[in-house]
Amino acid sequence: MYYKGTEQECLDYDAQVTEGEAYPIEGDNWANPIERDGSWYILKHEKYLCQMNLVNELPQTPIEINDN
Repeated sequence: MYYKGTEQECLDYDAQVTEGEAYPIEGDNWANPIERDGSWYILKHEKYLCQMNLVNELPQTPIEINDN
């Protein structure tokens, strides 16, 4: 599952999870925001909720659509 929001909301969520999980190696983080068709998504962490919209999966890219 993914959260859908603005780029900044996704970055803030990543920072929250990264800090909360105390990743041991500097520079490691939870997940990088993903842009699809002008919208931003980030992988949901099971322990961290937020106000962004929750979606089951990322929208397919044109390449993924053509491969199906």
